[in-house]
Amino acid sequence: MGINHLGHYALVSALMPSLLRAKAGCRVITVSSDAHRFADQKALSEALATKLDPPSYAFGGWGAYGISKAANVLFTVELQRRFEEAGVRGSAVTLHPGVVQTDLARYITGGIGAADVHPTDVPPPTGIGAFLKENVLDKAVLTVDRGANTQVYLAAAADTGGDRTKRGGLFFDDMRAVKPTEAAQDPALARRLWDLSEELTGAKIRI
Repeated sequence: MGINHLGHYALVSALMPSLLRAKAGCRVITVSSDAHRFADQKALSEALATKLDPPSYAFGGWGAYGISKAANVLFTVELQRRFEEAGVRGSAVTLHPGVVQTDLARYITGGIGAADVHPTDVPPPTGIGAFLKENVLDKAVLTVDRGANTQVYLAAAADTGGDRTKRGGLFFDDMRAVKPTEAAQDPALARRLWDLSEELTGAKIRI
């Protein structure tokens, strides 16, 4: 949670004065994941109630990862709301980059990365078994350069003809806007997360 969400929040806080000076408008792009779908409203509420620091690793590796990725979507929802409320010429978007060939899963799949995972190597972690069925993983995993496609597409505002002030608050997958979960769009949870992030980091995003 510290790396996947709180660090992002603090970075945006530090960058916001410069972003607000951008004459052509600004865009904040947060890399989330389809793993945000692992976290339902109950899990998110419990995470917030424990200040994002549960006494035990209660949700397991993928569960905790899913909560942090849902936090990315909630952050985007609240940042976009604040942009609109303040009349800022900017947008906040988030995305799923795909299943990318990195070592992200090294502590979840027994110390190996996605490049080394084959369907028979490890038991399927809860919630992602479909990826590990025969021949599915090899077809689904993207190279790192292809995994950056959606981030670059959004940074260039290719979805809006170069206008970074439009289409805020959306979740993208493979360069298309798709619908995230209802829990990850919950405005009340988004505001609670924002306030808690401010408290935990000591940083304020001034808009």
